[in-house]
Amino acid sequence: MIDKNRIKEILVDQRDEANVIIRDCDVSRDLETEIKAGLDDNLVKVVSGVRRCGKSVLAHRVLQGKQYGYVNFDDERLVSVRAEELNLFLESLLEMNSDMRFILLDEIQNVSGWELFANRLQRNGYKVIITGSNAHLLSKELGSHLTGRHRMYEVYPYSFREYLRMRKINFEEKETYSTRTRSVMSAVFSEYFELGGFPEITRIVNRNAYLQDLYDKVLSRDIAMRHGVRYIKTLKDIAQYIASNYSSKLSYQNVKNAFSLGSIHTIKNYLQYMQDAYLFFAVEAHSSKHKEKVRLPRKMYGVDISLVRALSTSGQKNEGRLLENLVYIEMLRRKKTVHYYSDPQNKYEVDFVYNDMGTNDLRLLQVCTDVSVSEIKERELRGLLSARNVFKGIADSKMKIITMDYRATETASGVNIKYIPAWEWLLMP
Repeated sequence: MIDKNRIKEILVDQRDEANVIIRDCDVSRDLETEIKAGLDDNLVKVVSGVRRCGKSVLAHRVLQGKQYGYVNFDDERLVSVRAEELNLFLESLLEMNSDMRFILLDEIQNVSGWELFANRLQRNGYKVIITGSNAHLLSKELGSHLTGRHRMYEVYPYSFREYLRMRKINFEEKETYSTRTRSVMSAVFSEYFELGGFPEITRIVNRNAYLQDLYDKVLSRDIAMRHGVRYIKTLKDIAQYIASNYSSKLSYQNVKNAFSLGSIHTIKNYLQYMQDAYLFFAVEAHSSKHKEKVRLPRKMYGVDISLVRALSTSGQKNEGRLLENLVYIEMLRRKKTVHYYSDPQNKYEVDFVYNDMGTNDLRLLQVCTDVSVSEIKERELRGLLSARNVFKGIADSKMKIITMDYRATETASGVNIKYIPAWEWLLMP
């Protein structure tokens, strides 16, 4: 059993480490204002997201100026901590700071039975913030003991806005940008498109090794260990297969056949584990029929384009698929529920179909990097126009094509289609 003196030594070390991280990372995150607004209510705040996306730094930032205690359970010195020992951490924190009102528990899901401890802290009036890297486990465990008394905040790697803040570049969303501003934004977007949004990535020399290590830790710790996966090699092989087929359609049956597995349930479980760990995400086809949604293939996207670029074994530099992946993650940040549309003959496709917040107004979004190639441009336009005929009443303003750097409004079959550079769309509210 761990004793309080040892706990205090570890807590002091962790506080020193946190101070260094906070000092070195002064980037304001988009979620900060939202979390701060509810900081003093009685709900447990749960900040979840993939490893190394900045959850802990975000939590520390919103607590600046508050009297708070901090424990990081993703520490090899605390790997054997049991739920019955958690009160020793509370006692140690209070002995170190008797005025403590807030408690930040980093990756506490590593301790089995932690939710009872969090529940007790909440009942005793402490303001609790929890970080974690597995959405399902957090929701399941909190749902058992804190139903209606917690709020989830999902964090992703840097958005383009956050990347600009990191680069100390001021921006303001406008209807029209100057030539100089457009040039600067286009150049910085090219950086972002190459590096991705993991907060540490610009300071890393061997980026591929860093991303591979992140990927391995997610698979081994956040998936295999927590779900008791027995066939780890199969899990890794399937993850690699998905990474090489990002922004592409995949069916459970196709993956099952590719690996000669006997049960489709294994594939379903593995894909769900990867989504829960924020590694990959699945987008269903747009359909009013539930059975059809289940039957049709899903499109898979990675949590960050730097990760899928580093992991993909396809050997192709496909900027179109990368840009589509980047747009999807931005949709997640904006809390949009999206689908893709494909006509019954699979001739035409629209990358993203979604509703305006709180309305039934559909929007159609297409992603096309190279509109200079007439065949590609015509294919994207046919997809939009085909979908518009199916979804009656969609206004011209509800359809856009996101490009790398092309901006125009053009007419096709009597419909005004707006082409907008990705960086400009990313800065829209």
